[in-house]
Amino acid sequence: MIHASARQSVLGSAIVLSAAMIDVVDRLRSYAPAKTPVVLVGETGTGKSFFARALHELSGRPGELTEAAAGQLRPELAESDLYGHVRGAFTGAMRNRSGLFALAASGTLLFDDFHLLKRSVQYLLLGPFDTGRYLPVGADRALLLGCRLVIGIGEHPDALVARKRLLKDLRYRLGHCIIRLPRLEERREEIASLAQRFLGEAPAMTGVPNGPTTFAPEVIQALEAATYPGNLRDLREAVVVAYLHATAEDNHEVRLDDLLPQGRMSLKFQRRANRASQLQLVSWALWKTGDRVQAAAELIGAHRNTVAALRAVLRAQSSLPRAWQRPTKV
Repeated sequence: MIHASARQSVLGSAIVLSAAMIDVVDRLRSYAPAKTPVVLVGETGTGKSFFARALHELSGRPGELTEAAAGQLRPELAESDLYGHVRGAFTGAMRNRSGLFALAASGTLLFDDFHLLKRSVQYLLLGPFDTGRYLPVGADRALLLGCRLVIGIGEHPDALVARKRLLKDLRYRLGHCIIRLPRLEERREEIASLAQRFLGEAPAMTGVPNGPTTFAPEVIQALEAATYPGNLRDLREAVVVAYLHATAEDNHEVRLDDLLPQGRMSLKFQRRANRASQLQLVSWALWKTGDRVQAAAELIGAHRNTVAALRAVLRAQSSLPRAWQRPTKV
């Protein structure tokens, strides 16, 4: 383990400050040298492509990372898309064609959005995932599956099996090297650093130079308190839009008024606010104060009993991270 006195570790360009992300990094390093499949479980925008690339680079495999959107595989063409085909295998097959397995060769193949695979396509994967061999359409000799498989998926494979979205036999072949990628709300410690990075990238992303390079303090608090259904994508978009607004107003820093309306939430408790907004604010306050109810109540100007009640609701919804304290090791 690497001691992190600054509570920060960098995996490539990833900023890692939270306990949840430290667990991700530890698992990546543990699984990287192996040939076994790795399953990345996370919502949209949690970084499945990024961490698949990190896993590939850590593995030292000689080939490239190949990405495939599983939901785009059409059942009628999936066998050829995956296995490839030889000339004359079917009408219109005028030449040999390599499939995804051959293109990935000795590298890593990321199957993203794996939960969108049609069941008929899932059956095509049973053999290759089990034996490590596949037969191109029309060929008479099986080929070796030389790539490392990484599966990007929206929820745990066992949950998909229970809902009949994933074949039980295929789930067994995915193994148990599973890495859950946390939501951005579980990584609040990293929001300030991530926002600063996105702000630094904004001129190149937008083509608009000479904008602000810093945030007003209240903007960082607002960003930390906001919700992000699209996770990192939402945060990046919020920063880019704020950068454009601030640049147009010739502001030297990003101010609260530059944020999109949904990012300008009040950090003071409003009794008449809707329940979702109240829960969002209390979740932030509990994180900010290390899960101390009285301190959280004082921070947002709410009654202690109100915060305690909303904290119980958050826990019932599993909306609170398990670990609140910042880690001492990476």
